[in-house]
This record gives sequence, structure tokens and C-alpha cells, in this order.
Amino acid sequence: MKTLSQHIILRMASVLGLLLMSAACSSGSSEATPPAGRTVMLGLTTEVLGSARTDSETPDCEKMSTLRIVVLHPDGSVEHNRFIDFGSAMQSEYTRFLEVRPNEKKSIWLIANENSVSSDLHAALEAYTAGKQGFGEAVGDLSFVLDPARPLPMTSFYEVQTGETDMECRFFLVRTAAKFTFRFTNRRSGAVAVNSIAVSDIAEESYLMPHKIAPTMTFRATEQSPLEELYWIDWLKRVSDESQLNPDDKSLADRRGWILDYDVPPTAHRSVTVQAPDDFRIAGLVYDMGVPRPGTAVFPAFFLPESKSLKAASGSYGEQEYFMTLTMTDSKNETKTFRCPFDNLKSLFRNTHVTVDISLNEKGIQVDVIPYSEVVLRPEFGL
Repeated sequence: MKTLSQHIILRMASVLGLLLMSAACSSGSSEATPPAGRTVMLGLTTEVLGSARTDSETPDCEKMSTLRIVVLHPDGSVEHNRFIDFGSAMQSEYTRFLEVRPNEKKSIWLIANENSVSSDLHAALEAYTAGKQGFGEAVGDLSFVLDPARPLPMTSFYEVQTGETDMECRFFLVRTAAKFTFRFTNRRSGAVAVNSIAVSDIAEESYLMPHKIAPTMTFRATEQSPLEELYWIDWLKRVSDESQLNPDDKSLADRRGWILDYDVPPTAHRSVTVQAPDDFRIAGLVYDMGVPRPGTAVFPAFFLPESKSLKAASGSYGEQEYFMTLTMTDSKNETKTFRCPFDNLKSLFRNTHVTVDISLNEKGIQVDVIPYSEVVLRPEFGL
């Protein structure tokens, strides 16, 4: 069993070596000479997908500490490679205007918090200056081990057709990991201390860039609305917006569908255990003027790598399954362990926010899972 506090070892030496050998060593983030010939302005607004309504509500680990914007010509050569370091003023949204060649289908690569992937990655990516080839091939299959102590790497990929006039686009960064929030309600007469939470079948490594197979997903806003074919990141945005309006809707994921057609690195899947803070306790049930008041608490949210634990033994894609193991100590100082399936979690694709509601009863526990939830913590949870 692997804990999040274990030492992180990045297995990137060979890939980074290829990056450095295949490009020149001058800075790619400097203000490049405008493309030869006539140009148009391309405005790029980059936003963290599913960020809170106000920037102050978004944890720093989910903001952009740095952002790299890479624009490629149709032949794969670099047109722009711009790196922005926000320092301590971390951002959830950023706009940049670039002078680009018109009438081309551009590939746009966005990478936030690259230093959380490897200390060597920045220099490797800087080497891709204007005109260089091979950026997409080198970055596309790059994998890393998630370091939960650093800002979360976030990426996305878009294709944009420029025309004869200036244009503006809005893009969304997708977190490379899945977020878990556990909300406890204690209906027991005594306080309970949570010792740890383990999640089964988690991949050891993640791809930096998403490896979704089909580029689109279908979406129907209402029963009367026409069926739309959306780029999968735009589909994620629509589902995220809907979950913010209905944060406790357990059926939303099944209605909207699951992203099942994606690949993860060929690495082992293991159980990951997250230790609780030393003082994490859920108060017992009390009565206020005869009205029962259960104790409530929210476990510190944590991220786990995008994973793929298939139910069926055959096939590469399909519904998945995961299990939770909860270890706790009750008011009698007895340690108890519960192992439960995540009954409503059929995929652990990147950027999924899984809210788990756990009710502690006198005889056992009840677990309810709300995938895709953008959690709005109610006042009774005290946060």
C-alpha cells in the first residue's frame, strides 16, 4: 500500500533527454520576431476548468503558478512558445495576445505548473524556439508521478483555424488528476476519529497531456434540446457548470455520461492511503431542544492520479470500479475498518471531482458518491 507522503521519483530522464537533444538551447519564452508576411492577432484566454466562482475561493494548488502557451503551424513547427511565471500572484485565468500567421489550422498546447512535473522540464520545453519541430511528439507521451505537495499540473490541447481577421478564443485547462472530497456525518452517540482513507486501483503515473481517444462527447441540455456534439473539454465545462448549480445531484454523471475511452501509462495500479490529520475527529450526536444534531466534518480534499480500473477483464475501455477503505477509532478506543465500493464511480478520468458522503451509524456506515460534483460546502459543515 502506497502513501501520499512517500518520496516521489520521476521517471522522465530518457524523455527529457530526447526533448533537449531534439531542439536548440535558446529561450522559447522570449518575445519572438513576428512571423514573416501578413499577420493577425490571436487572443487566448486560458481559464482553469471548474475553478470557483471567485478566485479567492480556489485553493492555490489548483491555480496557475506558471503557464506555457505553445502555438504550432500545420506542419508541427513552433510559431510561438511563451512562458509566463505568475510568482506568488497565482491565477485562475489569463489572457495573452499573439501575432500569428493567418489562414492556418493552429495546434494550441497549454501547460500550467510544469515545474511540478520535473525540475528539468522547464529547460527542455524552453528549447523549442520558433521554427523547431517535434514539440507535440515529445510532450504527447510524457508521463510523471504526481507530487501532491506542489501546484497541480494542468494541460489542454486545441485546434484553431485562423482567418483573415483578428480573433479571440477561450480555452480551459484540465487538471491531470482527480479530486476527492469526503464529507462525514456522525450519527453515533460518541465522537469518532478518522485514521486514514484508502482508494484502490490508482495508477502510479499520469500522462501530462490527456489521452482521450474520441475528440467529442454528446450533450443534450434539456429533453427538448437538440443533441450537440462537443469537443470533450467543452463538454467537461458544460458538465462542470451544471454540477455547480446542482452539487448534490448523484444522478448527473449517469445522465450526462462517462468518459471511458482514454489511456493511462502502462504502469501498476495500487491502493493509495491518505493519513488523516492528527486532530481530525467528528463529534458525536447531540440533542438541541430535543432535535438531534449529528456531528459533521469535511476531510481535507486530496488529489489522486487519473486511473483506469476496468470491471471487465477483457477490453481496453469500459466501466470501471474502485473501492474505499476507511479506518477509524470510535469513542471506546476500538479501531474499525470498513471496505466499501464507490457505487457511482464508473470512471476516474482527469479533472473528475468525486464527493463522498459518509454517514457513521451505530451499526456500520453508509456511503454515497457524487461524481463530477463541484462541492458547495453547506453551513452545517462549518466551512
